[in-house]
Amino acid sequence: MVAGTVIGNFSTIDSNENDTFTYTLVSENGFTDNDAFTIDGNSLKIKNSPDFETKPSYNIRIRTTDKGGLFFEKPLTIQVNNLDIPTNLTYSGGSNIFTIEGEGSNAKLQFTLTGRNSNFVNELGVFKVDDEKGTINSITPGSAGYVEAALERAKVVFSAISNPPLGFNQINTTSSIEFNSGDKLGFFLVRNGTIDAVRSGATPTSEILFSRSETQKVEVLGNGQFSLAWEDGKGNSVVDFNDLVVKAVATNQPIPLGASYQATPEGELIDLRDVNGQVKATFTVNREAAFNNYVTFYRVADVNGSVDFDNNGTVDLRPGDTGYALAAIQSRVAGLDLTVSNQGAATFTIDLNGGLLYAPLIISNGKPEELLDNNPNNDPDVYFGSSIANPGRFDHTRLLGNNAWGFEDLPLGGDRDYNDVIVQANFSRI
Repeated sequence: MVAGTVIGNFSTIDSNENDTFTYTLVSENGFTDNDAFTIDGNSLKIKNSPDFETKPSYNIRIRTTDKGGLFFEKPLTIQVNNLDIPTNLTYSGGSNIFTIEGEGSNAKLQFTLTGRNSNFVNELGVFKVDDEKGTINSITPGSAGYVEAALERAKVVFSAISNPPLGFNQINTTSSIEFNSGDKLGFFLVRNGTIDAVRSGATPTSEILFSRSETQKVEVLGNGQFSLAWEDGKGNSVVDFNDLVVKAVATNQPIPLGASYQATPEGELIDLRDVNGQVKATFTVNREAAFNNYVTFYRVADVNGSVDFDNNGTVDLRPGDTGYALAAIQSRVAGLDLTVSNQGAATFTIDLNGGLLYAPLIISNGKPEELLDNNPNNDPDVYFGSSIANPGRFDHTRLLGNNAWGFEDLPLGGDRDYNDVIVQANFSRI
């Protein structure tokens, strides 16, 4: 937690609904920790970063005063959590390398999409390097084998779509990723492609744009926050470094439930393996497509998307195997039928079992019943989050943020706009 962080906001309940209130720190009766804080409006801010080891709690006293001069006081105790808190994100301008440091072994970065202005659906990737020069396993940037080495270490931040459906705004979408404290990080943009597509050969490595002066500008925003602004070179005719813009900041907030594996390539999953019991899931669906598509999630036995359709603990089929599509349909979550009219929006709520992994699929202009009726002549196309299971190994699913997916409903990647169906999800423990 950095200096100036808002600890909380004050509110006052009064029978006079039109009254206004002023908040002050009252230093009496031994409440000497008041000096550690300031009040800005109704927000309490800490002056310096807290340290659990030296001071696990603070005692303060707050006074609320109405416009007539009447006041009420209340003592408050503020506990300092003993968390592995990432406290610092620094930037080496000469080499375009960032370093994240935490007070424990782990550190998290939160990325927020703040702008985009490209005809391409670009994907942002982050990867660990060995030193301030960006070296990976003694391979220096620009040398033979460097792209492959970066891809081996790459994590997916998210993709930014160019033509969102009505009712869907990707700006301010977030993605949180965990690293080791002390990791040095580089960034790249996959132009109109994904890390998965480059690995499969569907997108050439020439579409990877590493951080350099002609592709990225970094702005220091203060309080450990940075803006990363990208120029993709082809997505529009103006060199403005607005093709994709994200804010990066170290955070102590937990990764959203369900999203812990999503930064991994081929990781467009819902991960509830660490959850006991059930989870309440709320899905929001938007569409920009002529086809009446059907989206759902199905149980998978591992992060590779393998299916155990008879639930006996043994993998039956893997992505790419004959019969995989049918097995996935048979393993779908009962009652989770995510459909919506064109340019419409719909919300679905369902309880999911914890302890499991769930993967997405889209049935293009069709329904599950057409695949289960033993008539192969009317089978619609089915596309999966795992590109290995798709014809030509094309990506048909993009990660648009934590627990947010964009789908492409046409063969072999179609027009690659990934806006045909947009699904966002929120999960909470029951």
